[in-house]
Amino acid sequence: MVHTYSISSRLSRQGKCREIGYVDQCEPEVRYNPASSTNLVIVSISALAEAFFEGVDKFLVNSFANKAKAEIVDKRLLKLVHSFPFEAPPDQA
Repeated sequence: MVHTYSISSRLSRQGKCREIGYVDQCEPEVRYNPASSTNLVIVSISALAEAFFEGVDKFLVNSFANKAKAEIVDKRLLKLVHSFPFEAPPDQA
């Protein structure tokens, strides 16, 4: 999407991967209809986000249940993401 402004990529044009289209919500959450296109998979963004956060939750619970893994994960989490509060300068508030 970033480089071609479409879901088509070099790999999809070469038949090495499928194109992924996104919709807000759908049932089922993933749709593939080879009668329509063997190259296209449609994915629900809301279901993808839910699955992602569920995976993160399970990863953290499983990691911290094991002392050796917990030490590694704890150290890496300190470097993973940092956020800083943003306050607009007084002249732009």
